[in-house]
Amino acid sequence: MMWRVRTTLGDHPGALADLAARCGEAGLNILGLQVFPGDVGVTDELVIAGPDGTDDADVARVLAADDPSSTSITRCDARSLRDAPTRWLEAARQVASGGPDLAHVLEDLLETDPPDVAEYAGHDQISVPGPSGDVVVRRAVGFTPAEQARASALASLVTTLLPPAADDESAPPPTPVGTAPTGATSLRIGGPADAQALVELHARCSEETLLRRYHAPMNRVITTRLARRLASPEDGTALVVEAGDRVVAHGLLVAVDQGAYDRWELALLVEDSWQRRGLGVALLKHAARHAKAEGAQELTFVTQASNDAFLRTVGRAGFTARIRRRDDVVEIVTSLRDVRARHASPDATVLAPTA
Repeated sequence: MMWRVRTTLGDHPGALADLAARCGEAGLNILGLQVFPGDVGVTDELVIAGPDGTDDADVARVLAADDPSSTSITRCDARSLRDAPTRWLEAARQVASGGPDLAHVLEDLLETDPPDVAEYAGHDQISVPGPSGDVVVRRAVGFTPAEQARASALASLVTTLLPPAADDESAPPPTPVGTAPTGATSLRIGGPADAQALVELHARCSEETLLRRYHAPMNRVITTRLARRLASPEDGTALVVEAGDRVVAHGLLVAVDQGAYDRWELALLVEDSWQRRGLGVALLKHAARHAKAEGAQELTFVTQASNDAFLRTVGRAGFTARIRRRDDVVEIVTSLRDVRARHASPDATVLAPTA
């Protein structure tokens, strides 16, 4: 088992050495270390592992005995060992490519998972301006000035790379939400040639549907630059469902964590008049097989807690999921252990006719 320990030490020589010595005497192995300088003292974050039989109370006795008010201890996993600068750079690329939204990425980077070990610090929050409004991230463990600066820099970079859709005057005006025709649909891998079709798909979607997809108010007129990223992401795969000569659904499958803890994320957008016709289930199943073929162990989805329809879609697809709630957002994690891997083919797969 691993723990993440954050403690504020006095700014004097030997403070960190004393802490390391206590860990050594207790058989706790320090696997990772970050140092956050502050106005008063220095905050050190350690990722530690203990020998068999070590429990939460043992860790607290060693590392929080001197000053419990300045120490927090939470359980963690292999994600906490990844190089922090690399994770932040990858996150900027993911958001700018139309992948996970800024709020979800910040929650992942800042590891805001509810702690399951006794906390010694109060609640804190970070608020940064995002492309579609302010993004607020909350955590029981206090944020350091360095983390706040990183979050602000990431938000500024993403806003620069991904400006509000209304700024793109070349995009066509939104059209009313249409009435779905009947007939067969086909599912295939997307590509750069689908960018204009995705602009038109967004224009036909309601504001509520776009809110569920992007977790923030979204203009129905998206930029052609965003459409190109959605059609051909650098770090993932686009899936599109066609009906006749138009795209009526889109799935964005993005690798958000690679290495020892392989995790991909899927975001779905289905045109209003084509919802409840099985397109979401088909996209989900196809994405799971593709992610498994790429080495993923888990597939995650993020949606509003009130989006019961999507929760039912996951169930209809036959997946067993873990659900984690964060305020009004739900993260759904599905294991791909029993999914049969299949490399997605560029050829279209014809889906069942819809009524």
